[in-house]
Amino acid sequence: MYVLIRIYIVFFIVLSAQLPAEAQNSPSTVPTAIHIGNAAFEAPIYGARVALTLQENFGNQKRPVSTFIGEFVSDTAGIVTVSLIPDKSYMIQTTKDGFYTQLSKIKTANFSRTRQNKKGISLRPRNIISIKGNIVMPKGRGGRVTLKNQTTNNVRTEILDATGNYDIKAVKGSDYELHVLIEGVMDTVIQIEEKDLKEVSGNVPFVYNFIPNAPKPNYREGDVFDLALYNLNFIDRTSRLSSEIWLDTLTRVLKDNPKVKIEIQIHTDSRKSDRLNLILCGKREVTVRAELAERGLSEEQYTIELKGEDVILNECVDGVSCSKREHAINNRVSLLITAGAFLFEEEND
Repeated sequence: MYVLIRIYIVFFIVLSAQLPAEAQNSPSTVPTAIHIGNAAFEAPIYGARVALTLQENFGNQKRPVSTFIGEFVSDTAGIVTVSLIPDKSYMIQTTKDGFYTQLSKIKTANFSRTRQNKKGISLRPRNIISIKGNIVMPKGRGGRVTLKNQTTNNVRTEILDATGNYDIKAVKGSDYELHVLIEGVMDTVIQIEEKDLKEVSGNVPFVYNFIPNAPKPNYREGDVFDLALYNLNFIDRTSRLSSEIWLDTLTRVLKDNPKVKIEIQIHTDSRKSDRLNLILCGKREVTVRAELAERGLSEEQYTIELKGEDVILNECVDGVSCSKREHAINNRVSLLITAGAFLFEEEND
């Protein structure tokens, strides 16, 4: 029994003597917070991947020895917390879908457990664009614009300069709200949809100018562009137009409003079979396209739909006896707005 106790005492003494030496070989670490932010919107980035590598040169002028520490993911506050060794140098590689990869260094020369050790990293988004324009302001008034990303809820605000100009950064791939505020004059929100930004690039900004109290559009997507004072008919059952004034008007409206798109619907009366009516519609389509091309209108702003006798405006359907004049009402063109909005006021002579 005495021998056994003595062996335990000797083992404990030897073990106790070894512990300080082992502790000295395991350097203490300090907690460090790495903050990942969005360079365009000054907002934290959730889910960024941070690869951390320790780099040591041991003072021998040779290439540094790299030791991979691990990969970490930022939380909802955009923060990664790691334990680093003081007086060392680390390489940080930060990646996130939709952003450019960034390499950065962090030196822990002044890091300690009594300080808040942190490192900030800003990732630059891909597909950055500008939303810019001018907002007419009364003299002596100030204003600002605030852009909100509808996907991420990131917000960016810019003060309007003395002339009402603004230029604010955004990222393609989302819908936005543009909040315009002019002191004592206006407080309104404009919706900018993702599809509106498709043609925008780093070199081609999205331009939105705004005039307070300007007349509002009276035609929008889904409305029929009803040119009541114009003749949108064909001559009897031919492909000849009764009037070309509506073509001039339509061309002017579309050229003045490049975001507007129109569906041109071509109709016939019901005096012939469906097949013959569609053939007639096809001939009328050729006429309309030629007239619009002659006026220099882009085909991206209009489509043509052949309706035939599908939509009869009066009682003159198949089997009903009607006069030539009654049938003539149905040999017409109708205009459906499929995108955009615009203001149009008919000229009353």
